[in-house]
Amino acid sequence: MDKHLIFYIMFFPTMVFFFWGMGLHISLWLEGTVEGAENAAKWEKLKIYLRRGWKGFWARPIWYIKILITEVIFHRRLFSKSFYRWLAHTLLVFGFVATFVADMIKGLTTGYLVELSHIIPFFSFAHLFETGAIRPFLDFFLEFFSFLILIGCALAIVRRFVIRPDQLRTEEEDITTLLFILFLSLSGFFIEGYRIAHPEVVQAKIFLANFTPSSANNWISFGGYFLSQFLGNIKINADFLWYFHVVPSLIWFIYIPHSKLLHIFTSSMTVISDRQKV
Repeated sequence: MDKHLIFYIMFFPTMVFFFWGMGLHISLWLEGTVEGAENAAKWEKLKIYLRRGWKGFWARPIWYIKILITEVIFHRRLFSKSFYRWLAHTLLVFGFVATFVADMIKGLTTGYLVELSHIIPFFSFAHLFETGAIRPFLDFFLEFFSFLILIGCALAIVRRFVIRPDQLRTEEEDITTLLFILFLSLSGFFIEGYRIAHPEVVQAKIFLANFTPSSANNWISFGGYFLSQFLGNIKINADFLWYFHVVPSLIWFIYIPHSKLLHIFTSSMTVISDRQKV
């Protein structure tokens, strides 16, 4: 069966469970009262919040963007408390956001838009992301941001299990989250290294990729290229590797609304709400 079809068969139920989990939390938050609409139903409260947020953003967009960058992504207040905690937190959060954006751009352009360009010439610009001058930069930033996640995860593990500050409490959920992140990051680098070491895997389009660019075989894809030096004589079922990375990634996505990782989505709203009161 085609890998694209298999992926979407797994992806769409994943999205359903993800939004179901997010919906449960949103429904819980809407149990509270809204000033000026104390008797409003949950759906009405949600519309009020969205309308206020939209108007508030366009009233002073620069302020919102500044708060998003300094307080949500780079967590300025945490920096004043502990540089180590700030560094681990920032590498993880910024790494996730940046990797997600870079991965979405790469998937959209080198996958869908390239295919559409054969039918609609307007999308021919996507080839710049596939084989053109943009591709090396895309590969490097995706590699770099993924590496930031790996470093942030390592720092968090050292702090939680080696340094172990007195005020720190490690729960089962913390261990699960860190193991998930560590596994996804390492398995991603491993698969990339295997692709570089075994071009026949890419030619068979097993990993939803139509080729590995020559730029991957140098410092641009430094993590995957480094691992590829040790994988040339190792043969692993490529389909297994694909499932080995993709299935846990989808499970992790379902897990987010039910874990502390939820604050990736909620912290921006909380921080902005607090700063508006100052």
